[in-house]
Amino acid sequence: MTRIHEWRLLAAGAVAAVLGVSSLVMSGGATADTAPVDPELPETVSADVLPTVQIDGVAWKQVIVGDTVYVGGSFTSARPAGAAVGTNETPRSNMLAYRLSTGELIPGFAPSFNGQVKDMALSPDKSLLYVAGSFTQVNGVNRYRGAAINLATGALTSFRPIFNSTTNAVAATSTAVFYGGVFTSADNTARTKLAAVSPTDTGTGLLSMNPTVSNGSVQDIVVSPDGADIVIGGNFTRVNGWSSPGYGLARIKVATGASMSLPVNSEVRNGGANSAILALESDGTSFYGSGYHYGSGGNLEGSFKASWATGQLTWLEDCHGDTYSIWPTATTVYQASHKHYCGNSGGFPETSPRSFQHSTAVTQAVRGTNTRDIYGYPDHPGTPRPEFLEWYPKWTPGTFTGANQAPWTVTANADYVVYGGEFLKVDGVAQQGLVRFAVKDIAPNDVGPALSGADFGLTATSPADGQVRLTWPGNADRDNATVTYKVYRASADSPIHTKAVTAAFWKQTTQSFLDTAAPPGTTQSYRVVAEDAFGNQSPTEWVTVDVAGEPAPPVEGIVAADAFGRAETSGWGTADTGGTWTRTTGTAGNFSVSEGRGRHAVTASGTTESRLQEVSAGDVDATVSVGVSRLPDAGYVWSILGARVSGADHYASRLRFNPDGTVGLHLVRSGTPVVGANVVPGLSVAPGDRLKVRLQVTGTAPTTVRAKVWPAGSTEPSGWTYELSDSTVANQLPGGVMLRGFGSSTIGTTPVEVSYDDLKVIEP
Repeated sequence: MTRIHEWRLLAAGAVAAVLGVSSLVMSGGATADTAPVDPELPETVSADVLPTVQIDGVAWKQVIVGDTVYVGGSFTSARPAGAAVGTNETPRSNMLAYRLSTGELIPGFAPSFNGQVKDMALSPDKSLLYVAGSFTQVNGVNRYRGAAINLATGALTSFRPIFNSTTNAVAATSTAVFYGGVFTSADNTARTKLAAVSPTDTGTGLLSMNPTVSNGSVQDIVVSPDGADIVIGGNFTRVNGWSSPGYGLARIKVATGASMSLPVNSEVRNGGANSAILALESDGTSFYGSGYHYGSGGNLEGSFKASWATGQLTWLEDCHGDTYSIWPTATTVYQASHKHYCGNSGGFPETSPRSFQHSTAVTQAVRGTNTRDIYGYPDHPGTPRPEFLEWYPKWTPGTFTGANQAPWTVTANADYVVYGGEFLKVDGVAQQGLVRFAVKDIAPNDVGPALSGADFGLTATSPADGQVRLTWPGNADRDNATVTYKVYRASADSPIHTKAVTAAFWKQTTQSFLDTAAPPGTTQSYRVVAEDAFGNQSPTEWVTVDVAGEPAPPVEGIVAADAFGRAETSGWGTADTGGTWTRTTGTAGNFSVSEGRGRHAVTASGTTESRLQEVSAGDVDATVSVGVSRLPDAGYVWSILGARVSGADHYASRLRFNPDGTVGLHLVRSGTPVVGANVVPGLSVAPGDRLKVRLQVTGTAPTTVRAKVWPAGSTEPSGWTYELSDSTVANQLPGGVMLRGFGSSTIGTTPVEVSYDDLKVIEP
């Protein structure tokens, strides 16, 4: 099978950063079918981009200590979140610290390194920060690629091991500090790529551990839980003369330097000029690694988990697209990479043109087995694998290293996950080099389904009388696998269809719904709203469709009806039943019909009134759906439903929308409230909520007038909210129907839109 490669030769800075020797970054790809996402999978952090201090270069490592994050890399200045390049800059020479909870730069911590910092490690008591890199001076004092910073004071300590070339990795116990890199001597004594020194080393503290590491370099080091041995990773091909174990991975006894059994190295084989294990981490029970390969030098571009107790493989994530860093939390393992195909590990497929997922998260637990790679790359069929979790922030790569990458490193604690690298933006937010994400309990949780408006394309057709077929694309959310779709018909008060769909972003499918209750012969408007678990909504645009079939003939006793299934810009046009709406007061531009609703734009001290004057009825039972676009700043907005309307005479229900969302109701005779209250107990609304109002007017001399109000979509209450008996002579005659809006003088400068829907007036 023909292989398709996309690769870049790393620039000199990136070469030194990644391996200390020349290397290639490679990519490959494919597509594959996978199982659906399990909704019981552990949660990731939110995809919300939290404001974080920015840098002008690249971050290679971050270390969290309490509420402080220490950053090492290659950069000359820092600037606040949101600041453009070259503005509000603070000098920082390859190391800085910021607050984990706020992302703000810590002013007093500013060690100065004259070369890049590649790795950092805490002393067991968390008082010292050991540093590795290519520097030769710290704060103007000679320190040859090894140093320690006192975290209480920020001062350089007397610790000063001497290495004759770059150190890539550092790890520490209470009795030894381990360094790995490309050096050939430590403290002026032969040590090839790996050495152990005393924590009190001042140039003569070299320890006896002296394994033979052949070819390549050491990229990272982790220490066993008891401190008795270490695991090293890199692109070396032999350790102590052995290649199995010893090819890119080795386990070494600290006391003797002897090689130990490491079964995982029989499955994970990365070494030589074009392949390496780039990162190692430990959680005290397991150790984790990630790597890259190009050509035939290795077999893992993803990551793995192995047991400290046995050295056996626990799982292997076999994506294509180099993985630079890995970090385990209690339930989730995060990665920094440029993954583009994970199909043979149950993940996302290759795309054309190629797309990259620079940050990913998988389960700690085994969730399946790997399959064969369909492009002919080295693979691991039958080995256990984790499950990919729905967490896919979008990154804009940077250019600092010349490798065109985004994040290079990831670190986490129980509340935050922090990434570092050379990226310029995250999810479209300018955020250079450093970024924070938080667990959902403390995050804003503002990231919703990705598509909205015209991009979230809804189509509507009418395949048969009284039916409308709606179709829309699946709408993935970057940090929630489950999205709920709500279908709205403008002539209905609540969703006519609700469905929750759980699917990974690459498993999204076209959704559809058949509305079989659309009134034949009418024009209807629809939209779909995609909503995530935190209530973030992404709506389609409204679409209009002519419903097949003949309109239902009038039924004896229906006086007036209107579903507002039309479009009008300076009036309300003609009702479905009851004749033409007449604008009796108000400016024409304040009257419109759209998206299945009749609309009044109510201004301060302004009245809008629409009447069906062709109707003449005495006994009526009227219902209508009402909502407001916003609540008044102060005062009130009225919505009035009237019957027996003749000139100024009428009976009516009058809703009162208050600034705090409470709602009042009065029964009104010819503009004068007779009974009711400014607040109906237990009833409140927010903008966009709908209320149903029912007004019943029956009998003469006396006339019984009754009204009730309740939230649309809920069960109509059996009792009436208010009623009155009245014998006023002028109000005993038949009349028309009206809908009127009024705003007090203090509602604010922006009009309040009062909208009506589903008007029905019958003879009881």
